This record gives sequence, structure tokens and C-alpha cells, in this order.
Amino acid sequence: MKTTYLFPYRYKFVSGIVFLASFILFVLFYYFNEYADFNIKAKVFAIVGNSGFEGKNKWFDWVQTSITDEILFAFLIISGLVYAFSKEKTEDEMVASIRLNSLVKATIGNYLILLFLYLTVYGFSFLMVLDVAMFSQLLIFIVLFRISMYRFNKSGRNEE
Repeated sequence: MKTTYLFPYRYKFVSGIVFLASFILFVLFYYFNEYADFNIKAKVFAIVGNSGFEGKNKWFDWVQTSITDEILFAFLIISGLVYAFSKEKTEDEMVASIRLNSLVKATIGNYLILLFLYLTVYGFSFLMVLDVAMFSQLLIFIVLFRISMYRFNKSGRNEE
């Protein structure tokens, strides 16, 4: 019995559009956040949260906060996972091999980048590194996999 954990091919197009749009909005949000005050405020349940740098931690309580970045992250990660791990139109052993190879390279590359940033970025700026680290492996994998699939398709898929 062959088990696959990939999403159906029909999800690839829509999730790709949502992923691209949420990535662009994420970059714009973080780049222009200090110039514009675009925040969606809401009262949300938090396992642990506080009301700023001087506030005391609240455990298992409702806190008032901006949820804009959480919404962007949720769309970015969910659509990225669906896009990255949706079947190709023709899913065969070669595509599975390319997928696995891209995933290994993305994992190694991502951790090398994180190690470098861990050793060179300090203070409050490191929080941005942690934010980007949540989806960077997914982004690197998508880029590597798409480049590898483009090369594979260009070289002639049916050549043995």
C-alpha cells in the first residue's frame, strides 16, 4: 500500500496565489509598519501574554493586542504548506526524488542561515530573525523545488 501525504493537485493554484499575496503583504507590513499604523486590534485568548515591556505576564487570560501579524503568518504558513506539498500534475518517482532532494537542501540551507544570523544578530532585532525563521524553510523549499522542477521539465521529462 502506497501512502502519500501530499495535498491534491487542484489546491496548488489557489494556495500559490494566497501564498504569494500573503508573502507580499507580510513584507509590506513589516517594512512600512513604522510609517503606518495598520493594525487589527482584538481581544484574544493567550496562554501567556502581557501588556508591553513593563507589564506582568498573564497566564491563560484574554489580552488586547494587534493580530495583524498573526493573521498574515497563518495565511502565509497554511497556504505555503498546501502549495509546497500539493501533488504535481504528473507525480512520479522522479518528482518525489526532486521533492525530497529540495527538502533536504532547504533544511540544511535554512539552518546554516539561522546559525549565521544567531551568531551575528543581537538584541531586539533578533525577534525579526525568529519571525522569519518560522517560514523561511518553507520559502527556501518552494524556491528550490520550483527551480528543480523547471529544470527537469525543460530537460525533457520523457528522456530516459
